Amino acid sequence: MPRRPWSGGLTSLGTALSSARPEEGGLASGIVNTSYQVGSALGLAAMTAVSSAYGAKELGNPVALTDGFSAAFVGAAAIAAAGAVIAWLTLRTNPAPAPAAPDALPLDTGRDRFG
Repeated sequence: MPRRPWSGGLTSLGTALSSARPEEGGLASGIVNTSYQVGSALGLAAMTAVSSAYGAKELGNPVALTDGFSAAFVGAAAIAAAGAVIAWLTLRTNPAPAPAAPDALPLDTGRDRFG
């Protein structure tokens, strides 16, 4: 199966939907999608700020530009690693419920069901 770059989003969506009551599925989906969009915007803003602070604003200097982009990617990797550790520590899966015992079958009274 090919790797999908968006599979992390599907995992978080599946976790949110499985944790919500059925009538709140739309709300859970909306919250996950909004969080994804806001998180992406904040992440891009943070990476831009870091790369500018470390030299990416010097467009004529390729070394400074590379240093700025490298700092931004290292920062993004550190944030992603911290998020993975936090998720690993805090997200728990619920154990599967025990199968219900089958209802007792009625005893045969010797009559058919119509008699």
